[in-house]
Amino acid sequence: MKNFHICLHMEVNSQWMGGAIYIQNLARAIASLPTVERANIKLSVACSPDNLKLVLPIRSCVDQIYVYGRLYLKIFDKLSNSLFFLPFQLLNPLKINFLYPMQTSVLSRKCPYRWGAWIPDFQHHYFPEFFSQQDINIRNAIHKNMADTAPVIILSSKMAESDFHRLYPHAISRTKVMNFVSYLEPDYFYLNPQLTQVKYNLPDKFFIISNQFWKHKNHALVIEALGILKQNNIYPTIVLTGSFNKNSENFSQLVSRIEKLGLDQQVIILGLISRTEQIQLMRRCLAVIQPSLFEGWSTVIEDARALGKPMLVSDFPVHLEQNPPQAWFFERQNPEQLASMIAEALSNLTPGPDILAENIARQKSYEASLAYGRQFIEIVMNEVSK
Repeated sequence: MKNFHICLHMEVNSQWMGGAIYIQNLARAIASLPTVERANIKLSVACSPDNLKLVLPIRSCVDQIYVYGRLYLKIFDKLSNSLFFLPFQLLNPLKINFLYPMQTSVLSRKCPYRWGAWIPDFQHHYFPEFFSQQDINIRNAIHKNMADTAPVIILSSKMAESDFHRLYPHAISRTKVMNFVSYLEPDYFYLNPQLTQVKYNLPDKFFIISNQFWKHKNHALVIEALGILKQNNIYPTIVLTGSFNKNSENFSQLVSRIEKLGLDQQVIILGLISRTEQIQLMRRCLAVIQPSLFEGWSTVIEDARALGKPMLVSDFPVHLEQNPPQAWFFERQNPEQLASMIAEALSNLTPGPDILAENIARQKSYEASLAYGRQFIEIVMNEVSK
């Protein structure tokens, strides 16, 4: 198909960086395809002014960036019901063939382009106590709308697809599972991670957790594991990156527990740092720890896979589905088991980077990214041809 236009929609916020990285990785995967495979494809990204900074890292991967304003969207939404008599080309001035991901389309009754929805997970069904009733109602309404109207619904894992089929059986025929992969910039591997270590005054031996400070990320388990190790005179350092709200109950409880156990010198909270610095600390660390109680498809695990890093990972079903190499799995509610694994890793692992492991992982990551890009293009072409 000539001049085929795919537009990726960057609609995320600072409280969920995983969504931004998802779009970035997808754009990089498509851009990595051989020229002959994407010769007739125009790839663009649409975003609000607030999210433009999240698009800039992939500027070289896309042909066009469209920045829209909230006022425009509100006006268009209100007028859309009266625009259905217009020809398709007037409703689609950018000549988009496929828009992804979207929660719904304001033109769903007469949409001039195909579009796809993306649902990472159904966490609120498993841990409703982590959400307000309003948030639960909003999520349920969005997911139902997707099930009722989206031409294709993409799920990040088999677990999410199984949940979707159970909840919305009428839309089973419109689902696809697409496991995203991390594509790391080649420049990351030419930097010296020790410089980032020195910048943050970190010891040579440390573990890293790169999760936002939500309760389901299960930082509390790691803190308890450190308390157990301290009783045995073992003092590993854990570096925590990711955005947090100082006033949130979960963050306050974590800090209080750290202080009570006397772990202030062992738990180093850096907060949200740049993507480049995050990757450098992952390269340098002994191992990446992913203790989460729930994930759609863990970006952290995919990052660690792409770096060839050892991982200590909770036994959540999606983590098992991801099945990363060099992973030690621990029970999600078992701090003693995690403590034992941390002690063993502390004794046996050395600080990175491991250049040989990185080179092997980079090649596998490149191949996985190609497969990811091809799978997405296949899904898109199948939908548009209907």
